[in-house]
Amino acid sequence: MDIWCRISLGMISISMIVMLTSYFLETSVCLSIGTVFEDAQCAELPIKVILLCVHRYAEAFSIASQLFFTIERVLSIQYSRIHSSIYFKIFFVTGIVSVNAFGLSYMVTNVLFGWGGMFWLVTFQLFVIANFPLMYYAKRISNTKYNADVTTYSLKRKHNLYNSYEIARSFLFSTGIYMVAQLACFFLLWAFVAGLIFEGDHALFPKLFFMISLIWHANLTAFPWIVMLIHRSQRERIYRVWVQMFPNTKTSSKILGMNGKELVTTATQHDYFSQLNKSWK
Repeated sequence: MDIWCRISLGMISISMIVMLTSYFLETSVCLSIGTVFEDAQCAELPIKVILLCVHRYAEAFSIASQLFFTIERVLSIQYSRIHSSIYFKIFFVTGIVSVNAFGLSYMVTNVLFGWGGMFWLVTFQLFVIANFPLMYYAKRISNTKYNADVTTYSLKRKHNLYNSYEIARSFLFSTGIYMVAQLACFFLLWAFVAGLIFEGDHALFPKLFFMISLIWHANLTAFPWIVMLIHRSQRERIYRVWVQMFPNTKTSSKILGMNGKELVTTATQHDYFSQLNKSWK
């Protein structure tokens, strides 16, 4: 992965970690006064307000970072020499500033001033929904360019396209699951507003919000694992760590050749290309 991809992924990872940590601390604060729900009594605690500000900032930052990462991937895949352009560097710096401004705007308007809840809810849904087709487009163009004739792109370019395809493929599944979870939370909120859940009783809203928070943060916890388990190289790294931790793990090996005295289980070049060809079908 190039430095731009690493920075974008780092932004997503750090924001998700901050979200999960702040949510755990928020829940702990509420539990300390005898409630698991974010009711009015818990919301009045100063430490709860500070943690909520951190959580809201990381929440908006994470959603904006995912869309920014997808746009960066599409540009990097589509234009091979774009990273050396000054315009790309300006775009990248502007994107980071915009993501931070987006997070601060949500934190200030929603927590400190307490308005714009419905506006931000719709905005988040649009960001999440827009991210999925863009990620699918990134996967498709990386696959198409990789399968082009060998005279079209250099071996280094093909290697980068393969890595881009793996990243887009793994994030496509994660983004799809993330979108479904977001839409489920969105549906629960609208059902509450329509009086279908708890008869629209605002006194019971903290209970509904607790359910939504569990769905949301469970999805955040699973998000990076889905990415790593679908991404082939990351899955292999996890497997190697697993084998080191549990050396008695038995793995099936296939005999591919024989040199006259000993069995050779190392794949040949033909086997590697055959496996690569199957993975792209």
